[in-house]
Amino acid sequence: MKTKLIFLSLLFLSFLNLKAQQCTPVITSPRLGTMFPDKVVFCNSESETLTTTQTYATYQWYKQEWDWQTPNTNPWVPITGATSQTLTINGSTDMLYYFKVEVTQNDCTAESEPVMADGYAYGLPFMIADFQPGTFEEIGPGEYNICEGASVQLNDGFPLVYGTHTWFKCVPATIPASSTDPCIIPGATGDSYTATSTGNYGFYACTEYCPDQCEFLGDFAFIQLNFGNWNFCSNLSTGEVKLKENSLNIYPNPTSQFLYIGRESDKKYPEVSIIDMSGKLIKQKKDHTYSEAIDVSGLVPGTYIVVSKNADGKIFKNKFIKK
Repeated sequence: MKTKLIFLSLLFLSFLNLKAQQCTPVITSPRLGTMFPDKVVFCNSESETLTTTQTYATYQWYKQEWDWQTPNTNPWVPITGATSQTLTINGSTDMLYYFKVEVTQNDCTAESEPVMADGYAYGLPFMIADFQPGTFEEIGPGEYNICEGASVQLNDGFPLVYGTHTWFKCVPATIPASSTDPCIIPGATGDSYTATSTGNYGFYACTEYCPDQCEFLGDFAFIQLNFGNWNFCSNLSTGEVKLKENSLNIYPNPTSQFLYIGRESDKKYPEVSIIDMSGKLIKQKKDHTYSEAIDVSGLVPGTYIVVSKNADGKIFKNKFIKK
């Protein structure tokens, strides 16, 4: 008798579980959840098929236009003729809509949780140049003189969006560039590149989620870097400093705590940078007044370079010794 009761209990629980399954439709699709848990993300204008994970007697699919505010006040609209287990949506016409399905099975009627058809908000790539302080001078829009021995790190501003890159040291003849184009930097396919020689640098990049969707902003987005032994440069390999001629006052020198930089005629300096002998930025001060003291007591004893720029954009370089 006890065995029979256990069997009947299990049978009853199985029946309840079946009923629960019948009343909980779940939408699935090949791309659902690949980037965001409840979204289908399209590449360009591709199509996608939504379906339920279980079979039901009847189906009715609905769509709701996306709204930036919460709650979404747009109505759910039944899709004409969408009464089968599957629904094909398109990246051109269905992007930024929510979809759900209502099903019936015996005496059960239920709705699925909605999913959204989204288009990936591809940010156009852009290049960020990371210069070593004291090793560069801008000589025109998008053109810089760089000290020999220094480097400039070039980065894609949207590294999470883009996958394979093609980096160039000059403007290629065509886009996409031929594999034999001499402007291509061999092996440079990441989202950053470190430049150490003269060239006109830029890149062509393809999105990681949609490998066939690529972007090139044109030669106006390239940056010209001219490496050489310019008169403002430090010899980074030996630490020998070649200072540009200047008449700035820097005192006391050596110093253990406070340092005064500048001259009365300039009044203010938009930027003052303190750099160690390897070219590393140690301290920086904005809107410096010549009569203000800069506290250098926290610096490790040694020799440092002070790079100062006045209101006219003229750059001065001095050495000082921290005791």
